[in-house]
Amino acid sequence: MDEREWIRRIQEGETEYLTPLIERHYAGIQKYCCWRVRNAEEAKDLTQETFYRFCRHIERYTDAGKCRAYLYTIARHLCNDQLRKGQPLSLEDEGDAADWRAAQQSSSIEEQVEREQLVHELFELLPESQRELVFMRFCLDLTYRDIARVTGVNMCMVQYRVKRGLAVLRSHLERSEPVEQEIRAGHRQRPKELPHAPH
Repeated sequence: MDEREWIRRIQEGETEYLTPLIERHYAGIQKYCCWRVRNAEEAKDLTQETFYRFCRHIERYTDAGKCRAYLYTIARHLCNDQLRKGQPLSLEDEGDAADWRAAQQSSSIEEQVEREQLVHELFELLPESQRELVFMRFCLDLTYRDIARVTGVNMCMVQYRVKRGLAVLRSHLERSEPVEQEIRAGHRQRPKELPHAPH
């Protein structure tokens, strides 16, 4: 059964179909909210509010485009409102960051922390007009068409900004890679033996 059928049945009063619909999209919406507001607890609240608003107005939902794009549109508006209320907290300074890291799949805590820091640093290199679009495309796996629906940006412009953003990130990675290789090589080298102190 596809999402259109789920939504049709929900609109007819079969609310049990809300559960699979929410389960399908909950993790992605929460990931987006956490990336936007940099606060795990606020992200949880915004995610719940996203689905609450979707459910409250579902009888008026006409399936104009994919359900996923509609949910991200709601989440984006809520995040924008939240950010206008004050400056977002950094994940590094937020006590609940451990909960966020634990929710991600990783072979080790150290690798996960390093990866999150790297992603955060790379995205900070991009202007806001590119940052959100690149995140939606490659971290949330939204299509260009869905991103255009969510953000209201023309699809051709979405594609252009994403490609420009990728070019910036690729250039930065190519510049930093030799340095990182030198550091790793240095870590692998055994330290020279210290000379014995004279007796």
